[in-house]
Amino acid sequence: MSFEGWLKKIDYLRSTLRFKLIFGLLTIVFLMGALSVYLGVSSINRNVIREAYDNVRNSLKAISDIYQEEIRNRARIIEYLSRTSEIVNATAAGQREYLYEKLVQIKKEFDFDIVNVVNPDGTILVRANNFEAYGDSVLDYKYIKWVLTHRKPAAGTGILGYENIKREGPELAERTLIPIIPTPKARAQKREVEERALVMKTVSPIFQRGRLVGVLYAAVLLNNNDRFVDRFKKLIFKEEKIKNKDVGTVTIFLEDVRVATNVVDENGRRAVGTLISEEVFRKVFEEGQDWLGRAFVVNDYYLSGYTPLVDIENRPVGILYVGILEAKFSNLLWRTALLYFLLIFLMTALAIYISTYLVNLYTRPINRLIQATSEIARGNYHPVELSPEESAEVREMAEYFNQMVRAVEERDRRLKDMAEKTILRSEKLASIGRLASGIAHELNNPLTGILTYSSLLLEELKGTPYEEDLKVIKEETMRCRKIIRGLLDFARDYRPEKVPVNLNKLIEEVLSILEKHVNFHNIKIKRNFDSELPEVRVDADEFRSVINNLAMNAADAMPSGGELTITTSFAREQNQVIIRVADTGVGISEENMKRIFEPFFTTKEKGKGTGLGLAMVYGVIKRHNGTIDVKSKVGEGTEFIIKLPVE
Repeated sequence: MSFEGWLKKIDYLRSTLRFKLIFGLLTIVFLMGALSVYLGVSSINRNVIREAYDNVRNSLKAISDIYQEEIRNRARIIEYLSRTSEIVNATAAGQREYLYEKLVQIKKEFDFDIVNVVNPDGTILVRANNFEAYGDSVLDYKYIKWVLTHRKPAAGTGILGYENIKREGPELAERTLIPIIPTPKARAQKREVEERALVMKTVSPIFQRGRLVGVLYAAVLLNNNDRFVDRFKKLIFKEEKIKNKDVGTVTIFLEDVRVATNVVDENGRRAVGTLISEEVFRKVFEEGQDWLGRAFVVNDYYLSGYTPLVDIENRPVGILYVGILEAKFSNLLWRTALLYFLLIFLMTALAIYISTYLVNLYTRPINRLIQATSEIARGNYHPVELSPEESAEVREMAEYFNQMVRAVEERDRRLKDMAEKTILRSEKLASIGRLASGIAHELNNPLTGILTYSSLLLEELKGTPYEEDLKVIKEETMRCRKIIRGLLDFARDYRPEKVPVNLNKLIEEVLSILEKHVNFHNIKIKRNFDSELPEVRVDADEFRSVINNLAMNAADAMPSGGELTITTSFAREQNQVIIRVADTGVGISEENMKRIFEPFFTTKEKGKGTGLGLAMVYGVIKRHNGTIDVKSKVGEGTEFIIKLPVE
């Protein structure tokens, strides 16, 4: 049986014992945990969640009742004032100046935004906000038209167009305009500003001796009306807060746009102009039903309730919203959960105590095997001896363990022999490297002489039959010199001088030079640099050579032009900087992919490469404890991927 086989066998026997112990532990924990979870979930569902939604439902009803009561109270005020002799006589006589003074007084005393007297033909007699604007028709106002037709008071919620509001004065017109803020999950909006006004209206006919002489019309503008929603909130939720946030919030919507609210955004501003979700809008506004549920409102989760607001024709014009901060109930849930976690912890502690006893009971002989393993690690290959009282599983394990000891001893002997051979081979390779370096240095001097004299002769013998021969001598000498330089770079073995380097800046410096090279005239260079790339400790000169070699190889692979893309990124989980150099060139075949990092291997034409560039790149990356991989497809391009650790 192989060494790995012994290990698997021993691990199997140990797993059998561990399974018995772990199964007992998990059984106890599972039963107690399941019971606790069942009790906890049942308690939370029955009490906390039910109470939460009952609270929201009751709050929504209370807010709706308060809103309707506000309308009724204001309707009673206007109905009473429409019967006073001052208003009746002044309206019948058309006394605009006197009526203007009275309407201004009514507006201030009863906190209305709009107070008007309308003629029986539907034209304005006088406005409290704009004395000069009168005579225009308001028969398109549903409530005024209804009162003139039925000769009865009417009150409720309605919508006014922007042109109608402008006649009431610039202050109200400015308050009406609400910029619409795009909101996730809301309906798509074509307009950028809500120009319409949502108003609380009350209208009462004015009679003189049974004859209709006019209509008293008053309204409260709800757009940007903080006092209404704040008063409603205070009545229902008091001043309760959690982490400086109001527990309860109230909002009034014109269709799906918040026109008045005490919900605030992340900057602490009222979220006027934000939109209701499309799901809620369809349910409440279009279908006319209440909606209760958990919703993300502006910047926090609320248990929310929505109910429609309708006009005198029972058509929806807006929505009334109440929300209770989910954190209020989450705190209660956490307290409940903490209680059950404490219970689980106590049961787990009990299970661990019992399991510890069982583990000790079963693992005493295993400990002796572990001690024997430690002796093996020190090189002492002694078999384990167990008493006959031990269980059959333990004795079988000891037998296999002793077989493993003998196998390890034999393996160790073979490894020592192999290590000696490896060291001898390494020494030979080092000698070859030193020899290659020496030969390169020795050849470099005569090659320099040959290059010098051949260059001089070439200048002197230009135009003679010997010119071409001398060019061949010079070119071949240059190629030999290039091969020797590559051989020196490959053979040298030194520790790189590492300093913190901004790789984006280093790569940019190399590319700025390469862009001027003739090989890059028809090549587009794309830079995808990570702006948050950390500095890496590298040898800057060596890495310039790496980028230069990879870029030049890419250019050679794109003789007809193409695109070179260099990308940098930071893998935070692996704590690595990644550099990708990709081209759209001819690609590398699978056969050549296995050899591209071998010294002197090249697929370039004679005289265009030494085959040492990628070998040098590989050596530099390895000296920096990095990795380099390559992906390529013939006809589509090649990508080199360098990964460097961030120290």
